[in-house]
Amino acid sequence: MPEPAVTLSGGVVVSSTRREEVSSRIRRALLTGELRPGQRIKEVHLAEALGVSRPTLRESLQQLVHEGALVQVPYKGIHVAQPTAEELRDVAEVRMPLETMAALRLARDPHGPAMDGVREALAVHLAAIGTGDALQAHVTHIGLHKAIWDLADSPTLRKIWPLVGSQVHVALTVDQAVRHDPERDALLHRRLVRVIEEGDEAAITAEVEEHIRRSVDEVLRRLT
Repeated sequence: MPEPAVTLSGGVVVSSTRREEVSSRIRRALLTGELRPGQRIKEVHLAEALGVSRPTLRESLQQLVHEGALVQVPYKGIHVAQPTAEELRDVAEVRMPLETMAALRLARDPHGPAMDGVREALAVHLAAIGTGDALQAHVTHIGLHKAIWDLADSPTLRKIWPLVGSQVHVALTVDQAVRHDPERDALLHRRLVRVIEEGDEAAITAEVEEHIRRSVDEVLRRLT
């Protein structure tokens, strides 16, 4: 089967932030399905599509491998990450208790600077959703969940995020690619933050679990 065309619109990259610009355009291609899960990255074709040199492309590809969006397979090159159903469920099972812990810690001071930071991250995410830019919505979606972890005032959670964050990134990329529903996205994240603000421990625990589990269940239904 021939490889699908990857348009990656935006013209030749000429800015001083070339690597990040290339990385952003590849992320957009992942979210729109131009680059499919499991697909092998062909450097020559991709460099031509992006209008960049292969060394520049390789730097961006390695950045995305580090993030978990791409995987480097020994002797087979770089491929788009293709998490299995079991892996997606595993990520959800790991996230639920840790994100619940973060949310409960934030709820101790609903009017404090930490919750202000979470509200700000929510506002940034909602603004990105409003622009209709899928890539910005994806980036701010991850940013909101990272803010919940970072602002919970737990050194342990901050240390764990880099380990879990790459897998969360992949899971949310799959979610965005198969289920693009901005209104639902906004509704769910407003509700998540509101429940944390209200401070009821049982409600927070249930909401975080529902938020994460429902997302992975819907993704798996669409993938099967």
